[in-house]
Amino acid sequence: MRTMSLRVQKTILQIRNFNKMMRRIFKNKKAAVGLILLVFFSLVAIVGPFFTSSDPIAAGGVPIGSKEMPIAAPYACPEWYRDLLGGNYTKNIYIVSDPGFSDPSKLSLWKNSTTDPGIHVDYGTSTGKDDGFIEMTFTREGNATISIDFLYPYEVSPIQFASEYSYRVDTQYPQTREQANFTLFLNFEHKIPGSSYMRAFPAAFPTVIDVSNATWNSVYSDQASSTSPNVLLLYGREDPSPIIFAKPRAYTLDLTVQFSRNETAYGGNVTAYGNPKFLLDNVNSVLFGNSFGLLGTDDLERDIFTQLVVGTRISFVIGIVSAVLSVGIGLIVGLVAGYVGGATDEILMRVNDMLLVIPSLPLTIVLVFVLGQSMLNIIVVVGVLGWMGFARTVRSAVLSLKERSFIEAVKASGGGRGYIIRRHIVPNVFPLIYITLAMSVPGAIVSEAALSWLGLGPLDVMSWGRILYQFEGAGAAVAMNAFRYWYWAIPPGICIALLSLSFVLIGYALDEILNPRLRER
Repeated sequence: MRTMSLRVQKTILQIRNFNKMMRRIFKNKKAAVGLILLVFFSLVAIVGPFFTSSDPIAAGGVPIGSKEMPIAAPYACPEWYRDLLGGNYTKNIYIVSDPGFSDPSKLSLWKNSTTDPGIHVDYGTSTGKDDGFIEMTFTREGNATISIDFLYPYEVSPIQFASEYSYRVDTQYPQTREQANFTLFLNFEHKIPGSSYMRAFPAAFPTVIDVSNATWNSVYSDQASSTSPNVLLLYGREDPSPIIFAKPRAYTLDLTVQFSRNETAYGGNVTAYGNPKFLLDNVNSVLFGNSFGLLGTDDLERDIFTQLVVGTRISFVIGIVSAVLSVGIGLIVGLVAGYVGGATDEILMRVNDMLLVIPSLPLTIVLVFVLGQSMLNIIVVVGVLGWMGFARTVRSAVLSLKERSFIEAVKASGGGRGYIIRRHIVPNVFPLIYITLAMSVPGAIVSEAALSWLGLGPLDVMSWGRILYQFEGAGAAVAMNAFRYWYWAIPPGICIALLSLSFVLIGYALDEILNPRLRER
């Protein structure tokens, strides 16, 4: 009972000391600024990735179909450029509001305009799909066309456009698929007053659909800008801009599926084995503008803001874990060398001195190159090579502590070496641990950024240093126009500086609070 009471009293005392410590920290201006920055980056690291949908590493991010379609055009500037500066800045136009046909009510947006007799177009929800699809049943040869209207609101042509769809051929008998030929056409049209529809560049889809199996297949097509040589060749004129997305007007997207029999298979008698069905899903088409998101896109059509948010978590993990590893190693080496002394102290300190005189950056580069460019290897290398200075500091403190009278009293009372280190030495060096831990995180973050900038960073994750490396490797055109692409290079550099500054300010504040001499001043 008395033991329990002592434990409760000890816990209450620790809570009071902690509260007293926190009040001192919040009264310190440096600590307050550092904590504000640290809390901000912590929230970004924890919550930020849940609000980003694109892949920070792989190109492509539209969450449908094969996911090969990019989220935007390459080198797109921030979207707020248009609101702030005006001018010829365009945004993405998503032609299809429900690409996966998940909402049957939105199917009315598609017009079944030119389906031939004997061909039926319906809405389906079976065959293992999570959402719906368009089902085209062919009782005879012919075409089935569905269309959707959209408005292009800009005076400037889009940078490029991309289209994607998923399909499967569903028949009653396997041999029917061998007798069926399907071709899909995708066209943009617009109506000129007083004239008929004008055909615009068909997407570069394959002309023959694979019908060898009944699984879902995804097809992705990407087309360059409307002034590309292919479009010029298609129209046979010098300037196709008066026809293709030249000004704000209404357009129509036509999607045509053409069915014909394979005359070389079984005499081409398809309907004898059942009417083939062409199932169409994830129909998506995007006209890409020259602006996107909060920070634009890089050369591989990836969202820079997503990379920045995801990189916050990676830099946090690398910085904190590496710092904990280096402080832990330094603490153990310093305690053992300082308290045991003798030959043990001599050997440990000579190893320490040897590692101190070796240039850290070349050694880090060699070790990462040998071990491999993974996040774990970066943490291990940075942590293992950062303990030497702290080990000497701990050793000096232990050499002073072990000569104190209270340590001699514990020895006289029968206290063993492990007991003395655990209960008396370590608590007295804890202020050094707090301060060194806070001051070591910035070094680890900058080390990872330096390795990534040199092309030796982790390849499986996106970090702030890797963003800078990709900016550097984007080519001479980007390097010569660095001011134009400031939103790509400056934000990660600012984030590295501010996160490092937060730990530095907290470290200085802890030193002022825990160091009696500085506290007296």
